[in-house]
Amino acid sequence: MSTLAFPIIETPRLLLNRLTKHDREPLFAIFSDPKIIEYYDVERFKSIDEADRLIAYFDARFDSNTGIRWAIRHKTSGEFLGTCGFTNWNEFDHTAVVGYELSKDYWGKGYATEAVGTIINFIFADSFHFYVHRVEALILPSNKPSETLVKNLGFRLEGTLRGKCYWNNDFHDMNMFGILRNEQVKQ
Repeated sequence: MSTLAFPIIETPRLLLNRLTKHDREPLFAIFSDPKIIEYYDVERFKSIDEADRLIAYFDARFDSNTGIRWAIRHKTSGEFLGTCGFTNWNEFDHTAVVGYELSKDYWGKGYATEAVGTIINFIFADSFHFYVHRVEALILPSNKPSETLVKNLGFRLEGTLRGKCYWNNDFHDMNMFGILRNEQVKQ
């Protein structure tokens, strides 16, 4: 079990904190929306219990020190907008893989860029509990909005991993984007 306290991060418009059981319904709404998960390596949620299991999975990743997922909340209203975090970090290679999803109501307003840029700066900071040299993003080639987001943050396209992921009964190519600690995260 992790001895680390779950970090709470504030941005000008957002509060990033731990998911709770109260997030199950908006999380279910995100993961049951075919448009939102069109580019995501999961099956569409059909039961609210799947949201509960996802929250438990994110908690287990943090407790085992293998990842972290923040709830993205509007700072003023407290409304749940989505999640962001690192699905995997590797202390041996000094790498982390970033992931995020946002309710459609908040697309195109800069919230994802604000949240993702902030957590990348957080993990690159000297105060993070281990040295992270590189953050990666794996994105379907057809997911142009997500590619634009990471490029705007300073990620570089490094290549395509053929047949990298499997979901919905098919193998999918993934574009690999990366940013290094010594490169400036843009916001």
